[in-house]
Amino acid sequence: MKIVLMSHFNLAEGLKSTLAYFNPYAAEQITAISAYVNDCDPKVEFEKVLAEVGEDELLLVFTDIMGGSVNQLTIPYLTRPNFYVFAGMNLGMLLQATCLMGDETPEDIKALANVGKEAVVCMNDYKFEAYDDEDE
Repeated sequence: MKIVLMSHFNLAEGLKSTLAYFNPYAAEQITAISAYVNDCDPKVEFEKVLAEVGEDELLLVFTDIMGGSVNQLTIPYLTRPNFYVFAGMNLGMLLQATCLMGDETPEDIKALANVGKEAVVCMNDYKFEAYDDEDE
């Protein structure tokens, strides 16, 4: 399994670095493409990754903004076997993705989107459970 993080500017590198903090082994399976930084052509970099990953290998691609230029680069490959693209990546879904073993069903993989959605919460409206001394 291979994970690609693609973003405008340095978001992808920052997320990869943070994931490596939580799971040092995760960095080995992650490629970060920080588009338009230091003359980085995201299309060229993405095509390099595609050339290295066989169609029988699971490839998860996470992009920063749905419909953004980086996300649009992935659209022509949606019919590729074992290829999944998620737009609007966040740390929660990426941590979950690094725990995948590679033998998950397509439904298990697509559920990463729900993990990402559930990770976004307005804490002002969050209902904390009430505990008293007897609960401990």
